[in-house]
Amino acid sequence: MSTRSFLHPVLGLLAGALLVTGSAAIAAAQTAAPAPQEAADTLLVRDISFGTDLAREGDMALVGINAVNSVRFGIPDYWGVQGDPELHLQVARSAMLIPDVSAITVWADGRPVGTFPLDADPAEVDDIVIKLPLQAENGYHTLQFWAYHRSRLPCELSDHPGLWSRILESSFVRVRYLPQTPELSLSKWPHPFRDDRDPDPARVVLLLPQDPSVEEIKAAGYIASYLGHISGWRPMDLYVHQGSLRTAPAGHVVVVARADAPSAGLSELRAVLEAGSPELVDAAEMIKSHKLPAAGLLTLSARPGSPMRSILGLVGKTGKGVVDLARLLSGEEVSRLPVGATEKVETLRAPAPMEARRWSNTAPPETSFTLADLGLEDRMAMGYHGGTVSIPINMVPDDHPVPGSARLELMYSYSAQADPTNSRLDVFLNGAAVGGVALDEADGRNHVKLLLELPVHEMGPESRLDIRFALLQKEEPTCIGEDREHLWGTVHSDTRLKLPRDRWARIPDLSLIRYGAYPFGLLPDLSETTFVLPSDPDRTELQLFAWLAAELGRVARGNRFAYELTVGPITKEQTEGRDMIVIDSGPEGSLIQKMGLLDSMSFSPKGAPGVSLALASGGMVALGADPRVAYFEEMILPWNKDRGALVAYAAEPTLFERVGRCLNGSPLFDRLSGRVTRVASCTDLAAVPTSEARVIGERPVREAAYEPIRNNYWLILAGIALLVFVALVLRAFWLALGRSDSYDVEDDLEGEAV
Repeated sequence: MSTRSFLHPVLGLLAGALLVTGSAAIAAAQTAAPAPQEAADTLLVRDISFGTDLAREGDMALVGINAVNSVRFGIPDYWGVQGDPELHLQVARSAMLIPDVSAITVWADGRPVGTFPLDADPAEVDDIVIKLPLQAENGYHTLQFWAYHRSRLPCELSDHPGLWSRILESSFVRVRYLPQTPELSLSKWPHPFRDDRDPDPARVVLLLPQDPSVEEIKAAGYIASYLGHISGWRPMDLYVHQGSLRTAPAGHVVVVARADAPSAGLSELRAVLEAGSPELVDAAEMIKSHKLPAAGLLTLSARPGSPMRSILGLVGKTGKGVVDLARLLSGEEVSRLPVGATEKVETLRAPAPMEARRWSNTAPPETSFTLADLGLEDRMAMGYHGGTVSIPINMVPDDHPVPGSARLELMYSYSAQADPTNSRLDVFLNGAAVGGVALDEADGRNHVKLLLELPVHEMGPESRLDIRFALLQKEEPTCIGEDREHLWGTVHSDTRLKLPRDRWARIPDLSLIRYGAYPFGLLPDLSETTFVLPSDPDRTELQLFAWLAAELGRVARGNRFAYELTVGPITKEQTEGRDMIVIDSGPEGSLIQKMGLLDSMSFSPKGAPGVSLALASGGMVALGADPRVAYFEEMILPWNKDRGALVAYAAEPTLFERVGRCLNGSPLFDRLSGRVTRVASCTDLAAVPTSEARVIGERPVREAAYEPIRNNYWLILAGIALLVFVALVLRAFWLALGRSDSYDVEDDLEGEAV
């Protein structure tokens, strides 16, 4: 068996947004029953629903004479598909369609597989079944629906509102399959633990010792973050189990252990390896003889009694080794893992520092950048009435464009057939009109520049530019119903945005965490963030840590993780230059008190009434007075005004499991808001608003300079009015004084004459 060293960083394997939550199954007892035997020879039938499984919200609309729409689904490797899958469609149609002509053709993986007429009763939903001979071999499949809508109107236009059909979200793909054991190869990690093709993802159990070390907890957090990061379109069932592998809940298991600190999980992992292939037996002997490489050993084996589930072993030679193994599995070097079930890891080079504020899918830190810098190519709008080209502009939450300085240099072209009298182009930012121009050249234009100022008060972490082309023909459209591809407009990738930005943010505001884990994710690897757990963390506190780590992975804009973790109170010196995520429970909130955070918080762990909160039901509740709820609060550290903390607290640690049960299928960070969010039940999430938000970070000079003016503009107006009044009084006084002097001179002259 060869020894490998991972010395060179490589590009990350996968990226994307991610949906990670707790699971309703967390209510199971800590000592769950052993995993049941799974039958691998039973024919199973699975219906992959467009709405529930593929996360399509609403029906699929097909509008116009020629219309097309598509949907993508996956079939995991462990499904041994039997026969061709079946597509079950539920279709509704317009009453204006001609039944003998109108039809929909279904394409699967790039070729047509069936056509059916739209001839059913318009008042009813038609059920269609089509066989799907699938071609793609990677498990990802695409269905396209090409509709041809014709009516008896004397003049058919492609955008006539009566030309439509709908594929309902209750449609599904039916697959018959025999379960088969997944291939055990580290090169396929994170499969089979996470697979975005699988409509029924299995639970992932993080197995820790009864008394885990800081390094083992940190390693489990890195794995949770990575699993949360790579597959974001479906909920994740993540469970923390301590102790024996035999009593762990059903699902895939990740055993985190240290060879220099024996545990029940490590002993049982070794027994599993000894019953496996020669490669796994060799790995078991290395663990038994303590002859591990410098970092440690990775193993992948089937779970006893559950052949469809796997066990991943992270056996570090020391505490540092187990963290290095987790870094390997959750970082850029994961693509270097070999084909096979074991891997010896000697050394792992420290990762290079991440570039601050260089996030994927966000506006680059440079003041001026093009659409190509955002990864966008030329985009076109075609056909009668044109269409809209949408451009996402996502910014780091503490980036604020300078008013009056944001510019758009739009480079566009349009066809010669557009009517120069009525055709035009308009630009919108988040729905607000920015400007536009008439497309008034009869022969069209190529690569024209349009300069516009952007209203920066409309911009935020998630913004969108819409360039709408109104393309009309020079002549009145005839009754042909063509798509009119000769009418087109193009937005070019060298379109440039100039966004000078100030850097500051108003926190506490829990709603900002969903944007790249702000403020914890200003470095893409979260390396300026520290988790703080109690000295002897309860299993449910470890469970919440795993959920939060997975949530950080879901929203993180980087593809590696380097946050720190401490157990017990942390000193102010240790928090220098760092943000914190604190998890605490108990009626006194001892960890919060020892860290000196209690006086700065809105609620009181001691149970004394804190901030009163108005509920949606109309009642009032005093934060901290109810021991039956869990709280999430964001705050500014009292000893460092430029750093923040997220505090998760519950009087009883089991309340943290309620958080997971209530958030099943809905991301945690997407539901937090205000400076405090309380979780009492699945329908009772209430927040204290951010009315007292404070500015942290690099506050712009102009912001501080203009604030007295902005907040006291009425005093300025009153001052101007007072100055005008004083000036008028003085002018009247001088005029009156001048007139009296002239009268005195005239009287003197008259007296001399007499």
